[in-house]
Amino acid sequence: MNGNPAARLPARLIAGLFGDSVRSIITVLMALLIIFVGPGLLNWLLLDATWSGSAEDCRANGGACWAFIGVKLNQIIFGAYPTPELWRPILFLALLVVIANYAYQRPRQIRNVIFALIGAMILGVVLMRGGVFGMTQVDNARWGGLPITMIVTLAGMGCAFPLGVLLMLGGASNNPGLRIPCRLYVDIVRGIPAITLVFMTFAIIPLLMPQGMMIDKLQRAALGLTFLTAAYVAEALRGALEALPAGQREASAALGLGYWRTQALIILPQVIANSMQPLANIAIAFVKNTSLLIIIGLFDLLGAARSSLFDGDWQGFYRELYLFVGFIYLVICLFLEAYVAKIETERRARIYR
Repeated sequence: MNGNPAARLPARLIAGLFGDSVRSIITVLMALLIIFVGPGLLNWLLLDATWSGSAEDCRANGGACWAFIGVKLNQIIFGAYPTPELWRPILFLALLVVIANYAYQRPRQIRNVIFALIGAMILGVVLMRGGVFGMTQVDNARWGGLPITMIVTLAGMGCAFPLGVLLMLGGASNNPGLRIPCRLYVDIVRGIPAITLVFMTFAIIPLLMPQGMMIDKLQRAALGLTFLTAAYVAEALRGALEALPAGQREASAALGLGYWRTQALIILPQVIANSMQPLANIAIAFVKNTSLLIIIGLFDLLGAARSSLFDGDWQGFYRELYLFVGFIYLVICLFLEAYVAKIETERRARIYR
């Protein structure tokens, strides 16, 4: 009986909740919070909520107005994108869901997932822009919502990772001409608030471009977040690099491998594998940082959602709006966390097999 995991579950649960004084206090406080706040929150969220109808119906009922989310769903998810062309961003998001499912089911196929995401991002930009294959061209100013968030995330992380690898290698170099600029870049950029860097990139890049050459707001926003994220990627990789034993490099030198072959075949695979969790945290932070795009006039998911409050008939239902948008961000971030955890589990299983 004692060897049965199910039989040990109550004891493990009690130990987890009341194993020491700190756990006991936290458990009691959480129980009191649920007792006093839970019923009222449940009534507002579900029991007294209005699921359909007008704004007057919502104000009369007093509960959460989920009817507002239903009426403004297209604007929240897709911003000001033309309604007759909504099949294009819907197709792009559906493709990302398919790739996400494939990635989670086959955590070892990382290379295939990377190529699939690159293809999906390119296809998403083509679909959103149009102007080819008989599709009506849609100006970037009308892009918005979740597709913008995903395009900027894919493009930004796709560029930030290789740039972060180069910064890490430069910072670990014995050549001061490479090491000092790379370390200064990482230290300075990590010390600048994200909102400041995005705004600086948006304002300064046009001044650095040749006469007559322009980069639109979407590209400038992606560049700003890329420069910021690359510094964090470099630092995460540097920590994993310093944890590698020196014998790895000595063995590669004994085999006659050059610098770049050593990095590509021996060092980088181990560095990346040992820093998956920090990289996942950086990706999650990147997704949330896309909400800063509103300061330069791009309506990402949060910006498009806030614009739905401009309708005078539906003003005041900001709590439902932010809960809904927060839930979408939560699903994306939880998936990233679960995917990386599954990759780690598969990697450990291969090591100890």
